[in-house]
Amino acid sequence: MKGVDRAPTPVGAQRRLQALLNRSWSLPTIANVTGMRTPQLARALDNSATITPKLAAEIRTAYDLLWNAEPPRATQAERDLGDAARSRAEDCGWPPPLAWDDDQIDQPEGRPADGWRPDGRSIGRSADLAEDATFIRTAGGYQQATTREIAMRLGVSRARLEKALSRQRSAGSRGRELEAG
Repeated sequence: MKGVDRAPTPVGAQRRLQALLNRSWSLPTIANVTGMRTPQLARALDNSATITPKLAAEIRTAYDLLWNAEPPRATQAERDLGDAARSRAEDCGWPPPLAWDDDQIDQPEGRPADGWRPDGRSIGRSADLAEDATFIRTAGGYQQATTREIAMRLGVSRARLEKALSRQRSAGSRGRELEAG
């Protein structure tokens, strides 16, 4: 039911942590930003039986604060932690925050939104991805962002974005050749 604020559940707390890892938020970084303890978060991620109602509420508060924020990446250690978190999430198939509807994330039988996982198609999608990246760079306040940072913002791997941008450049040069010929 929309508008009803239900108490967070242990499964919802785990899903929130998983989604934050998908966005390159490492457990130590989450702990540092929120004042929580890394070992407690690690136990919660690995075993929902360790999640008390109080911890579930604290994790929801952290999630609400961080789900759409960029994790710190100023130092190599921060970048390494973020990359490892993202890699773990990808290896485990954990959905990002935007895949979860608020009314599903805490439900034991809840599922992420249909279509959250890329379907593997590359025709058309590469052009869309490259267009989205260009828009984010020019209009989204990311003029100085690296390709990796834009890929993270779009929820794709850097390699996937680089491939899409390469295809866009290649299609652009073919288009210019056709116009000239």
